[in-house]
Amino acid sequence: MNQAARAFTWREGAVAAAVSLALFAGQGIVFAGMGLALFASGQALQLGPAALGAAFTMVIVGASVGATLPVWLMARIGGRLTMTGGALVMAAGLALAGLASGLALLLPAMALVGAGFSLLANTPAYTMIAGWSGPRTERVLGLYLMTGALGNAAGPAVGQALIDGGIGYWRGTCAIALTLAALLFVVLRDPPESHSPDAPRTAGWWRPLLNARFAVLALAMVLSQAVIMTALSVAPAHLTPARGWSDGAVARVLAVQGLLGALGTGLAGFALRHVRAVTLLTLAMVATALGMGALAQGGAPMVNWGFVPLFGVGSALVAMAVTVLLMDWFGPETGTAGLALCWTLAGLAALGPGLAGVLAQWTGSYAGALWLLGGACLPVALAAAALRPRHQVILAPSSRA
Repeated sequence: MNQAARAFTWREGAVAAAVSLALFAGQGIVFAGMGLALFASGQALQLGPAALGAAFTMVIVGASVGATLPVWLMARIGGRLTMTGGALVMAAGLALAGLASGLALLLPAMALVGAGFSLLANTPAYTMIAGWSGPRTERVLGLYLMTGALGNAAGPAVGQALIDGGIGYWRGTCAIALTLAALLFVVLRDPPESHSPDAPRTAGWWRPLLNARFAVLALAMVLSQAVIMTALSVAPAHLTPARGWSDGAVARVLAVQGLLGALGTGLAGFALRHVRAVTLLTLAMVATALGMGALAQGGAPMVNWGFVPLFGVGSALVAMAVTVLLMDWFGPETGTAGLALCWTLAGLAALGPGLAGVLAQWTGSYAGALWLLGGACLPVALAAAALRPRHQVILAPSSRA
């Protein structure tokens, strides 16, 4: 049956729900809750800001190194086994982190956690969604990204509960990752038609990516990830000791900003019917910059009424806007390959937490790094605003009737 005419099936719904749950758990465990976990582990292991920054950097390095692996693996073992394996790799990293007594084990553990995330989220999930949803892909993608943003809201609260409850972050999240692996193995099925960008049917599929348009989109993705990772990793240390915030209050702030990001992502799916994705990207980068400035200031009014809404919504919308623009401008196959490349380049986001840790070690405060990264978002916002709409660069063969 022509995919464009394929009716909605329970299998499509089950796959969409499973990959969304994987992103929910991955975002919550690997990124939203990791700052709290490393802050607690740093106190127990007597690690300084630079060491904690290095640990969070390894999460991003692992994720970026693993970003291109799904493209290769899906062509050989399929999306189901790729994503299941990703959950198992993440579980292995979390278990290893629980055994760490210093950086010698903690750093490779964080790299495994990051690599596991890349194997179960973003590129493989998009391929599964596109394969099963066809013309409904953009709508399902919006729900998928919204569910992931909800993971940002749940992660800090669940992480703090695991720490306070005596279960321990590493043990509790390892159990969650193992449960997720079992669920993905049971529920997922590879789509009836391959939509993997591993071997696009148009020769020279990569050539459309060699232009200023893709460069702006990739830069926006890299910088937004650097900002997100830095904010989530340093917020507990930045707010708690110097500014009188309790651990619970910091967890609630991070949870609420994640919840607002989820709501914003859900509403963006409707807003894109009336607002250009380029405009959405520009506004998202500006909001992210202002939110980082509010976090750097650190006072309760600025954090609650500036960082939480502006950063929460703005940072969540960058990935959605970039994904939509890649598909609109480059077509499904080249766009998906470009998305994988963006997530690989996002490894440069590792510089964010590392830079913040080093600056905090030198100056005694994370504020300088937060101001610096927030300010860097503004030129990218201007570059995005300068982009003009045009037709797709290529027509994807898979879009033929």
